[in-house]
Amino acid sequence: MTTNRLAQALATGIVLLATTTSASEFGIYGRAHLSVDQLDNGNDSGLNISSNASRFGIRGSHQVQDNLKVLLQIESLIRLDEGSGDWASRNSFLGLEGDFGLVRAGYFDTPLKNVRSRTDLFGDQVGDARNIVRGGGVDLDRRFRNGLHYQTPAFQQLTFDLHYSTHDRTGSTSDNKDDAISSSVTFDNKELMLMLAYERRNRPDNTALSGFRAGASYRLNEQWRLTAFWQNSENFAGGNRDAYGIGAAYRINDAYSVKAQLYHAGNADADSSSATMLALGLDRRFGRQLTLYAAAAFTNNADNANFNVSAGGGHGKQLAIEPGQDPYALSLGVIYNFSANFGS
Repeated sequence: MTTNRLAQALATGIVLLATTTSASEFGIYGRAHLSVDQLDNGNDSGLNISSNASRFGIRGSHQVQDNLKVLLQIESLIRLDEGSGDWASRNSFLGLEGDFGLVRAGYFDTPLKNVRSRTDLFGDQVGDARNIVRGGGVDLDRRFRNGLHYQTPAFQQLTFDLHYSTHDRTGSTSDNKDDAISSSVTFDNKELMLMLAYERRNRPDNTALSGFRAGASYRLNEQWRLTAFWQNSENFAGGNRDAYGIGAAYRINDAYSVKAQLYHAGNADADSSSATMLALGLDRRFGRQLTLYAAAAFTNNADNANFNVSAGGGHGKQLAIEPGQDPYALSLGVIYNFSANFGS
């Protein structure tokens, strides 16, 4: 989609939402995330400008009655570095919320993906945990196409999520042989969060791709946050593989914080196919809207591994890595979060 067509579609969406949400709330929101990166793949090195999961979204809600609210979200990827975008290519859905919980249908993150996103200290930056947990042919950080999701109300600080896809492809289906399911249980008391998730994607040839994830985040005090992650994947390219990671963030004061995380992917079917990644970062916050940061990431690949440092899903630019090479990246970035809400 061209930039002009994207802008027209966004404007149309805002007008439609504004004219159909009487006694409702709606708004626009987004994130502009750009970085200047020195990327090195072990053979070559280059300076790059990267747009990292920059986005523009529309949200709407309408309180139908005391115990029923309808929700709408349309979120699009924006490539600020190259002047392009993809309409509704991120979390986009229509939902209902009440005392019964939350029901949504559309295209959005799975419960299993949320385990990584809620424990990753370098999301969308160089050193993103997906460089390891999605490397080696594993593909577990997804949004389901044709998804239907139910989340229970919180009970004793526990929440259950069930996400089903009638078929995780475009177009229609007559047999649902390529359906998928993702589920999780979450304990969250604001200081300690624990998550356990399972996902299975069926294929028309009667094979299945599956994975387990467990994650933890603990706020030790106002300064320290500690994270941990574990993943087991089966039947992806390269075979079965385990991956795990730990992280720590220290808040120096209201403006500055430092962070680090270490992730490792074990061997799959091939020998010497493991990799380890270290990421280090310094953040400078100006309230919730603006963050400046510096980050560095280094990956050590075994002889038959080609894991990256900047191909972690949300980061926009990457270099190809040959097996056995050890890539690294140095990055300076800016993140600007914006929103405007309206009501009637």
